[in-house]
Amino acid sequence: MRASQAFCSVAMAVACSMAPQFAEAGPCSSDIAELETAVQQPSANPLSGHPQLSQQPTPELMRRADERLQSQFSATVARAKRFDTKGQRVGCIGAINAARRMYVLFHKQ
Repeated sequence: MRASQAFCSVAMAVACSMAPQFAEAGPCSSDIAELETAVQQPSANPLSGHPQLSQQPTPELMRRADERLQSQFSATVARAKRFDTKGQRVGCIGAINAARRMYVLFHKQ
């Protein structure tokens, strides 16, 4: 009986020590989730817009620009998530605002 009590005590200690990590969201988790939800909406693909140019680029150039923008956007959201995980509100808000600007800039076109 003592071995099972010891196991239960250890299991409870581990569970309790992990609970705050799961219960507490980072300082801008809701903002990140909101942006990710907006990007996943089927009605808009904001990261594939292109400004009107006097001379239209080639399809290959447009494809590379889209890939670069997608990559930059993903990296910016990932940076926001890293700051959020560390509880660094200022860095997280800065990164999420940069991602929002990318989203809004290309969503309006």
